[in-house]
Amino acid sequence: MHRILVLLVLAALCAGASPSGASSRTVDLLQTYEPVLLFHASEDWAPEPVETFLADAHIEKQVATGSWKTVGGPLPTSNAGCSLSPCYRLNLPCPLHGGDACYERMPVRTGEWQRPVAYGRVVAVPPGTAPAPGFTAPPKFLVRYWLFYEFDDYHTLRRRLWQAHEADWESISIAIGANGQPQFAAYSQHCSGTVRAWSAVQKRGGTHPVAYVALGSHANYFTNTPSSTRFTECLKTGTGGATVTRLAQLAQEKIVDRTGTAHPLGPPSVAGVTPLTVVPLDPASVLWARFPGRWSEGQLLWLGTTPRSFTSVSQGYGPSTPHWSSTSIPSLWHVESS
Repeated sequence: MHRILVLLVLAALCAGASPSGASSRTVDLLQTYEPVLLFHASEDWAPEPVETFLADAHIEKQVATGSWKTVGGPLPTSNAGCSLSPCYRLNLPCPLHGGDACYERMPVRTGEWQRPVAYGRVVAVPPGTAPAPGFTAPPKFLVRYWLFYEFDDYHTLRRRLWQAHEADWESISIAIGANGQPQFAAYSQHCSGTVRAWSAVQKRGGTHPVAYVALGSHANYFTNTPSSTRFTECLKTGTGGATVTRLAQLAQEKIVDRTGTAHPLGPPSVAGVTPLTVVPLDPASVLWARFPGRWSEGQLLWLGTTPRSFTSVSQGYGPSTPHWSSTSIPSLWHVESS
């Protein structure tokens, strides 16, 4: 029955039907491959509804280079009339450059662990798209899940290195091949990610991939083992200077992400998990999905236990709104077979 369902969806895609709305077929696919998420026991931030973040964040406009002003009104959905880029950003009422003390005093949303949310889309892969790294043929379409966390708060065990930014978008994608069968899973991790053949992915209930979510950073991993942060991949985006390079190389060589098996979230059909609500996302009808700015005042790397001069902004404008229709798996993502 499962194979018949997948083939019917493929037929609809080939016929030109939109796969990204909340159709019954889309919902079925999102339910079929809904991931199981496992967290470190010390994780504070659950995947939450975006509206929770928006309730606290200020909308700011860049009025001069490096100068931002809080603006009122609804959330912008275009950059019309803007002369600077980025024109807008969302900013929580804590100064990121002041360290993590303010964020630690913010009320932790413990209730979000009882009502976690993921946003889902099924996206057709256009003909001629390059295959994912390690594969000879591109998938037919991607079943994609986006997870939103209010705060990214990665630090080493003794807090000698701290990396943080407000608003954290992470993704888990399942690729369906031309034969109607899952081809691979792709998990986001910092500025890169990992692709693993479907046959080698740990699953619950036969179709639900298991992701181990790293403490603070919310990077997704296929195994519950300490994993390289691969911070140097962030340098390939063209940002960062010599100080950032040294910090990233230190992180790459000596610092790892830590995972665990606490706070299990997933589909109601899987025993022992808190239900993870998957909301089919139609960007055309959701204002925040069309926000053209950045989701924070920036990302910082601190060396040491308190803010000091040896500190750099690795990516100065913070995360952008995800490209919901993207179907490419970046070449900088690495491949794991087992």
